[in-house]
Amino acid sequence: MFAALSALNARPALYSRVTTPELWTDPHISARMLAAHLDPSVDLSSYRAEFIERVVAWLVGRFGVRAGVRVADLGCGPGLYTTPLARAGADVTGLDLSARSLGHAGSLARAEGLTVRYLRQDYLTWRDPDGARYDLVLMVMRDYCALPPDGRRALLRTVRQHLDGGGSFVLDVDSAAALADVRERAVYAPSMMDGFWSDRPYFGFHNTYRYESARVSLDKYEIFEAGRHRTFCNWVRYFTPDELGAELAEAGFGAVEILGDLAGGAYDAGAPSFAAVATTGRR
Repeated sequence: MFAALSALNARPALYSRVTTPELWTDPHISARMLAAHLDPSVDLSSYRAEFIERVVAWLVGRFGVRAGVRVADLGCGPGLYTTPLARAGADVTGLDLSARSLGHAGSLARAEGLTVRYLRQDYLTWRDPDGARYDLVLMVMRDYCALPPDGRRALLRTVRQHLDGGGSFVLDVDSAAALADVRERAVYAPSMMDGFWSDRPYFGFHNTYRYESARVSLDKYEIFEAGRHRTFCNWVRYFTPDELGAELAEAGFGAVEILGDLAGGAYDAGAPSFAAVATTGRR
């Protein structure tokens, strides 16, 4: 037993295991994730409803979102941004791995008579089936930080391939300041997180690790059910503006504007997150 628990608590090598897709494709977990997305009062899977309204208003004003403007939302979830952007007249495409979230988003669009194209596809390997190019590509809720370095490079290649000349990529990230609040710990609980991980009885082990030199944290969840053991890894990369700008420049983006948030706020080096607008060169 001691050896098994020691192995369970051993620090994994940096990015040795990436399990992000499993969070969105497991039927039970995806249902819990959707519920979190749709709760307007918490910043968990999505931002609070009031902030989402501010983000959409800023996007519409800053990028002139109207009829004919082509927008893609990567990791669109249940349509919290695609729906209001379509209301503004944009030609909107949403990508997500979760069939459950896309089903909800599609039902919202149909209820309002909106035309939104939803694709169940991994945005790391996305190739638009119609060969469409976009004026604006979004990635919200700091999804970029959950990707390993090769995943971030693949994502940026994909975004560049789908942006039209002069198009913009808008994203937010966890800031370097936020890593200071991460504490290494080990927690055990039956039915950890109130049954989030399974609708069957289970035991959960949660370890948090810091990787100082890489400016990365890991929350690792080991979930044990009768006859089944699963591991979920939530990696987070914490950025400075210079580090994010360097990755965007290496991918071929031109000007990069650093903002405090996705609603166009002023940058604050001590805040837990910040946003960026990266543009392509015009043809």
